[in-house]
Amino acid sequence: MDPGDFILRQWLSPGLLLVGSLLPAIVIAQEKTDNPVSPLDKRLRIEQDTRYQPFVLTPHKPNYLLPLTYNSKPNQTPFDPQQDGVIEEPEVKFQISIKMPLTDEIFDDRITLYAAYTNQSYWQAFNDDNSQPFREANHEPELFATMQNDWQIFGFTNKLNILGLSHQSNGQSGSKSRSWNRVYARFIFERGNFYLDFKPWYRVQTAEQFDDNPDIEHYLGNGELRMAYANQRHTVSLMLRNNLDADNRGALELNWSFPMSRRAKWFIQYFDGYGESLIDYNARVKRIGIGIALTDWL
Repeated sequence: MDPGDFILRQWLSPGLLLVGSLLPAIVIAQEKTDNPVSPLDKRLRIEQDTRYQPFVLTPHKPNYLLPLTYNSKPNQTPFDPQQDGVIEEPEVKFQISIKMPLTDEIFDDRITLYAAYTNQSYWQAFNDDNSQPFREANHEPELFATMQNDWQIFGFTNKLNILGLSHQSNGQSGSKSRSWNRVYARFIFERGNFYLDFKPWYRVQTAEQFDDNPDIEHYLGNGELRMAYANQRHTVSLMLRNNLDADNRGALELNWSFPMSRRAKWFIQYFDGYGESLIDYNARVKRIGIGIALTDWL
């Protein structure tokens, strides 16, 4: 049994540009004290200081480019070999994710309303026999509200709670069309350099005649757990997702970033499981990739 199989079976369950090359002065000052600022607090304060600057795009999810990834078993099922060609193992993968605050004048400035957009794309750049097509592009607009908090439990501080609405689609038609809508919550905790993000969701049902993937919940389940650790040079994150109603239909994603330059980091990603992309929601993917990240989770 390989490591991916082991973790999937053993887990029982339950962002485009850097906002600045220098940290705000207040953060730097606090880092020099005996009580350094946590990685999550750094990010929240930078976002707070820059969110209404007109020439700043605030990262949402990680922004990265993996010029070389390898998927050991590409999912050919949705594609017609005669029309679409054969899907090859090497591929370029990238993600662009940004958010913008709409208003923070809710309940005495305690709640901020955001709009966000994430694009995750898969490019068969090495597939010369098939005209190097973009195999898949997933689009995810979101609307969500955030509320900062300071509740503590078991040594962890609940720093942020989020309630949102997400639409995700691959923009295709016919047999390749995939889409779904979700209402989700996120409960974000920290303890020193450690970050914990629990994200349950509820699928908003689509009329049967318009549902391109009625069984998507059997593969992506009803939530995911993400953990991250960051120090001065390295950030490591792990995402776990499992469906308690199905056998081994979960996923794990392991990310590692470390310095390359002042504006970018080396980035390594490993994914094993279901739901990496919408077109592959019901096919198991094992992919490893290397590239650069402009922003990470922390």
